[in-house]
Amino acid sequence: MIRKLQIQNFKGGVGKTTTAVNLSQGIALKERRVLLIDLDQQGNASDMLGLKIGKNKPTLYNLMVDDLAYDQVIIEARPNLFIIPSDKRTAMAENIISAQPGRELALTVRLSELAGFDYVILDCPPALYVMHNNALLYSNELIIPIDMDRLALQGAKGILDSAAELEKVFKYSANICGVLPTFIDRRTNITHQVMKVIETRYAPKVLPPIRSDAKLRQASSHGKTIFEFDSHSKGADDYRAVTDAILAQEKVAIVAEPVVYVEEASQV
Repeated sequence: MIRKLQIQNFKGGVGKTTTAVNLSQGIALKERRVLLIDLDQQGNASDMLGLKIGKNKPTLYNLMVDDLAYDQVIIEARPNLFIIPSDKRTAMAENIISAQPGRELALTVRLSELAGFDYVILDCPPALYVMHNNALLYSNELIIPIDMDRLALQGAKGILDSAAELEKVFKYSANICGVLPTFIDRRTNITHQVMKVIETRYAPKVLPPIRSDAKLRQASSHGKTIFEFDSHSKGADDYRAVTDAILAQEKVAIVAEPVVYVEEASQV
């Protein structure tokens, strides 16, 4: 059974893509086959992996709108790590799908026969409402990055509220496999304040925190994962710990039942 992890917070700048890319690579290094799906029209996940997606390269748009088979849009990025890239047409796909019946299940339908992977990780932007719902309904587990900003706590609550709304329409239940504190700097008061709230509100779902590390930004700008850029950095150590925590859940991971209609999806 494939573990499908959505990385999401309705607040931007919390480290969603950094987490999606480095967690994907961390898991791939542990001999699991990983598919990373980039749902962001900016295509940052592809950029962070050093991939140049040309105009004629198939992307998420072609999967969602042109009904291109999933194996025609998957790119091998690293050993054991594959990606469905995104580009600016993802916003167009959002508009097109929004007008279709059963729009929230479009991704689930198109990937219904996906096989050969141990993990699917979905990198989601804070916007794109229909794509967000598609990711929620396709995934069976949720990772919520929260940076040291109270607005990120509100963004996390928004994700859970959104999942609760979907539960009213679909036979679906979100399993939070982890809340991930990011941009940790223990020297600041705000870090201690936000961490206290996180640990109180989400224990025991809190994952090992990601400390602030300039090497993470530098790795991204060089088109490398943190493990490739500096395997001895704080960022590499932290994402290694998160990877280990996620893999430790494999035997107890709760896999959601297939999503089915309860009532008209258009009411979401």
